[in-house]
Amino acid sequence: MLLLNAGSVVSFDRLVDELWDDPPQTARRQVSNAAAGVRRVIGAAGGRLVTTTHGYRVQIDGETLDSDVFRTLVRDADAAAEAGRLKEAAAALTEALALWRGPLLDGLASSSITTARDAMAEQRLVAVERLARLRLELDDPALVAELVGHVAENPLRESLRATLMRALYRAGRQGDALAVYEEGRRLLAEELGADPGPELRALHERMLRSEPAGELAQPLTAEPVGSFLPYDTPDFTGRAAEVAQLLAFAADGLTILVVEGMGGVGKTALAVHVAHLLLDRYPDGQYFVDLRGHTDDVRPMTADEAVDALLWQTGVPAHQMPADPASRRDRWRERTAGRRVLVLLDNAADSAQVRPLLPGGPGSLVLVTSRRQLLDLPGAVPLPLDVLEPDGAVELFGRIASADRVNAERQATEAVVALCGGLPLAVRIAASRFRRRPKWTMADLADQLRDRRRRDRTFTMEDQSVSGVIALSYRHLNPVRQRLFRLLGLVPGHDFDAYVAAALTGMAPADAEDVLEALLETNLVMQRDSGRYCLHDLVRDCARGMAEQLSPDEVRGARHRLFDHYLGFAEKYCATLTMGYPRFTPEIAHDSPAPAPGSAEEALRGLRAEHRNFVAVVEHAATHGWLTHAWQLPCALVPYFQRIGQRAGVLELADQAVRAARELGDQRGLALAWQTVAFALREQGRSLEVRDVLERSVAICRELDDLPALAGGLRDLGVSLLQAGDLTESALRFEEARQVAQTLGDADNGVNSAINLGIVACQLGMYDRARLLFEQALVHHQRVGSVEGEAITLINIGWLEHNRERDEFAVDPLDRAVRLSRSIGFVRGEVVALSWLSVTYRAQGRLDEATSVAVASREAARSSDLHEPECDAITAVAEADLAAGRLAEAQAGFHEAERVSLEGDLPLALARAREGLAHVAAALGEHDRARNLWEKALPVYHDDAPETGQIRAHLAAPGDRSVLCSRCRTRAGALRPVTQVLAPRKVHA
Repeated sequence: MLLLNAGSVVSFDRLVDELWDDPPQTARRQVSNAAAGVRRVIGAAGGRLVTTTHGYRVQIDGETLDSDVFRTLVRDADAAAEAGRLKEAAAALTEALALWRGPLLDGLASSSITTARDAMAEQRLVAVERLARLRLELDDPALVAELVGHVAENPLRESLRATLMRALYRAGRQGDALAVYEEGRRLLAEELGADPGPELRALHERMLRSEPAGELAQPLTAEPVGSFLPYDTPDFTGRAAEVAQLLAFAADGLTILVVEGMGGVGKTALAVHVAHLLLDRYPDGQYFVDLRGHTDDVRPMTADEAVDALLWQTGVPAHQMPADPASRRDRWRERTAGRRVLVLLDNAADSAQVRPLLPGGPGSLVLVTSRRQLLDLPGAVPLPLDVLEPDGAVELFGRIASADRVNAERQATEAVVALCGGLPLAVRIAASRFRRRPKWTMADLADQLRDRRRRDRTFTMEDQSVSGVIALSYRHLNPVRQRLFRLLGLVPGHDFDAYVAAALTGMAPADAEDVLEALLETNLVMQRDSGRYCLHDLVRDCARGMAEQLSPDEVRGARHRLFDHYLGFAEKYCATLTMGYPRFTPEIAHDSPAPAPGSAEEALRGLRAEHRNFVAVVEHAATHGWLTHAWQLPCALVPYFQRIGQRAGVLELADQAVRAARELGDQRGLALAWQTVAFALREQGRSLEVRDVLERSVAICRELDDLPALAGGLRDLGVSLLQAGDLTESALRFEEARQVAQTLGDADNGVNSAINLGIVACQLGMYDRARLLFEQALVHHQRVGSVEGEAITLINIGWLEHNRERDEFAVDPLDRAVRLSRSIGFVRGEVVALSWLSVTYRAQGRLDEATSVAVASREAARSSDLHEPECDAITAVAEADLAAGRLAEAQAGFHEAERVSLEGDLPLALARAREGLAHVAAALGEHDRARNLWEKALPVYHDDAPETGQIRAHLAAPGDRSVLCSRCRTRAGALRPVTQVLAPRKVHA
């Protein structure tokens, strides 16, 4: 390795990778020990082994290496031949070839050594060919016998075969010369499916015409032949945007375009299609080389071999090619300088393979395809190629299978191409199989594709398979990257980041990110957002198949670390959203590698990014025996769900938590899981069920003397009773929760319960007591520096003043709450405060301001995906329109709130939207419709809830304008409402 790279530093990491497939822990030390012996050997030969910061460098003075001597002699021979000194040239080549005493580096094996061995072997063969042509010119009688041996060793080498044919023909053995040609033609057809090249065919034809031997001895100069581009795929479809982009790049004069993407995504098909569209722009030649960067059981083509192929395509016969690789590269650049040529380099392994193949001079275009991101190719413009869009995939399927069958089952075809992941190779194989199964329906094919193992069989046809194409990329990875790729097959979620990779492998996050970036550069992982990675569905299949080869202990260890990471992540990030003691502390054996967030805003971003993954982890844990994680993760996430107003999907998670805790016999887990169920049920208006599960939870917490969980359960029960209108019972629960918090020394949660007691007092008309409790809470939050707690308390003070119909006193605390919420990125607080500010402005008759702040509230809610507060904000906008007499706008707004509440599974928000629509209908004189809408809203509320009395009052007199509520009250005609209705939500602590 060191001698092959003499004069250059070989890094420690490269030496380790070359020496071991699976490096031992002591690899670096073993390399250092071996270096001591190498230093002695090299020193004895007159060289030096230099240790650098990154590795080792062999320093050799003069031409000590026989490979250097060989190249020098070859260059001398070229110079002598050019000057007409044929004997001198032959002598130099004979001396050069004498340096070869057997197979190069025999017995040694590594990727670099194999590549070097192949390159040197090619240089030797070129020298053999050049010497044979010189000896032919010198009429060497021993040449035929030696050439027979060389041709036998290299039967597909056409230039050697041509020289043997000339030598036989010159010796008067025309029949033997023609037999040598026929043998070569047959071998090429059988082994490569190809015909002999133009030089050999032309030589054969001239021999058939019995032309003079002297003329045949002269090198034949072939003219550049036509396009060497592969056949354009007749069913090429889709990719209109990518085709247009590549054509535009070419029109702009860009010279190197790289189409990169995962295996099977259609890189070659796109590049060939575009190349055919550009034929007229590059009239001086269109060349193609498959560089075999990722080809099964075939080593990548060396740059020198690719140069030879390109030179042959430009019309340079093999016997005219310089023996020295550097000279052949110069010849390639010379042949293309000043010409407009198009070069398609398919399936490149890396940038180093491509750089020597670039044409000489401007005006030409190079199209490169690669599974890797070719980051070290100066001037190259990348075009990352993704899977096909659904419509393009369906069209491709129809072109291959049958457009009529696709049109007859369009929806089923869309499902099939979705199961193909939009990957063109998968679509092609599936469509080809479907075309050959006339009795199949599209549903039959879909059934084949839904099961992973059957899907792998379906995506295999003759010598092509999707899994095989993906596995080729995997086999080019080093062991560390292969291990992470296998472990990614264990991830149940939608996407992942470096912390997930670190948890799976036990690596440091920075190292894990480096490995993920390497997988990204090979297009085995994708990146949809900064810092977040994912696997294509079919790549995930491949990773999961490889994960099955891991030992049970390694799988269990990786999953345990992974699930602990998600649980620890939820705990760290939700702690930022929680005031006071948490209800419970999860049991975590492995710390999450993710650091704690610096703010509530950062915590919300992180939790949102992992939301779908949390759901997938809970589902997987619940069905695969990880029951502790299955109940703890949903319970740990409750502060997040509360903050964003998320209800949809939470009940399913909570039910899984209940089942897991029951199966474990974990009473504490069951109590906490029931609290999570209650949270999910509360928004659905199922107050009796909420009360039932919370009472059971509280009973278990009392029995276990679990005070943090008891305090949380009592607060939840108090809120449930408050929403049901049972003010006395709710006050008792809040008071007990406050006492439990005081016992724990948990001042924050004690104050939270006091805020809830203030809400009860306000509902009872005890405004002074409510104000006192709120102000005490405000002092506490200001003293401890809880800006969020201060904002929440100010919102409740504003709500209190609105209830007292002192809206002018509500504006200041609500405005302060908006400013405080914005200062810490507390978007939910900002949205609720703005919605209440809109209500107070409307009540004062300040309708333009009411509309303005309600719109701001709506936009803030949408920017953070807060569905419940968004509904309140949309309703506030519509109520301002209603008060201003803009009935069409109000109706549209209430309909929008209705739609959002239906999509978010928010029954109470839906009821408020329908109340608003009822007000619009009543204002239009459509009393039957108004009555119908109020009747639809009524069952959502508990019998004792204040909303119930308000709706009943309107139902009793739908056209009576003296019946007012907070939705239709303004200063212009304010009468005390029969029953107070609160448009946005109070903020419970």
